[in-house]
Amino acid sequence: MNRSEYIFCFTGKIFCVTAIFLFVIVLPAFSALSPGSDTSLQKRTRILYGYYQQGFVLPTNQFVRGNNIKQQPINNYGAVSAGLSWQTTGARQWEQLWNYPRLGAGFYKPLFPDAAYLGNPAGIYGSMAFALKRWTGSVIFFETSLGFQFNWNSYLEDKYNLAIGARQSISFSTAFLLEKKLWKGLKASLGAGFVHFSNGSLKVPNLGINVFTPRIGLEYAFDDIDSKFIYRELPEFSRRREYNLSAFTGFRNILYYGNDVDSLTQRRGVYYKCYGLAFSYNYQVSHKSKFGIGIMTDYLGYVNSTISSSDGRLVPNPASLKEGFEISIFPSYELVINRASVLLQPGFYLHRADYPEKTPATYQRIGLKYYITDNLNLGLNMRAHYWSIADFIEWNIGYTFR
Repeated sequence: MNRSEYIFCFTGKIFCVTAIFLFVIVLPAFSALSPGSDTSLQKRTRILYGYYQQGFVLPTNQFVRGNNIKQQPINNYGAVSAGLSWQTTGARQWEQLWNYPRLGAGFYKPLFPDAAYLGNPAGIYGSMAFALKRWTGSVIFFETSLGFQFNWNSYLEDKYNLAIGARQSISFSTAFLLEKKLWKGLKASLGAGFVHFSNGSLKVPNLGINVFTPRIGLEYAFDDIDSKFIYRELPEFSRRREYNLSAFTGFRNILYYGNDVDSLTQRRGVYYKCYGLAFSYNYQVSHKSKFGIGIMTDYLGYVNSTISSSDGRLVPNPASLKEGFEISIFPSYELVINRASVLLQPGFYLHRADYPEKTPATYQRIGLKYYITDNLNLGLNMRAHYWSIADFIEWNIGYTFR
């Protein structure tokens, strides 16, 4: 890999770390701590927590089924976590709309007792827990979290590691939890859920690791939570239209299979740029939901690319603009949580060139968007196909006209 490729790869990783940090640490903390109209009297409760998970790896790909350096299936999984969360009180309208969710950030340590060759991964995450049912002293939560892990043994160190190709990964998890008050501010929680590890094809191969894992935890609230909830009559929502213009950039790793370079250079591969423009129309029908439709044009440098070698180095030959140009349309759904939105956009290609190993005629964009002003927004999307295979990560900037 030449100098420009190293710089491009390094820059991409910095962007990834920055984006993950923005979404999982800065925004939850800002949303939880920034003042509402009456937060001077209704200060949010801090909750210190820790939990332990013990579960099993789902056999979703050849690597975890035994095509690894030990030639044995990876079955067992565990994890420990500690963090701090903030209980919203209804000081702002969106908190009451979502039944007073809990926002948090913490440290996460995955454990693979029968696969030490995976490395020693650890990371950080941000979480949001939605109360599904409340009783006196008990709550059922649905919790979701997004995190960033580091210190895996990548494909470069272990040529059998088809699951996590990079030393870094993103994790996404969901869980259903029952929380029970024990004594004063001390609470216990019990539940189960799923965790998915992937690097979003920042480095291929990237089959991912999926686990099912029950968990048990302890929490300590520094103040009484229930007495702080604010109840007020919510205003009737006025439906509205909006138009969104956005641009994205990203990159995709492609491996080299020739025999005229060393094996490490083969596994490192090369990187190709991806970028595009999208325009969409949305109709917000409630405080929580937006529906829309859009059109996107993009250039994917890897789809008609070739790789050559010179003096033991790889030389990327990206697709021409004509060969890498694509047009697609997509219906859109946004789940609105304050200034943030969770996006789901299944796409359908209208035009693209033919190329080897062509992906299906449909794709999926799943991601997050956050409005830093009333109109300007930043986003992070996963571009995938078959709802499970990552193509690349999009870093988006957009502007909304209302």
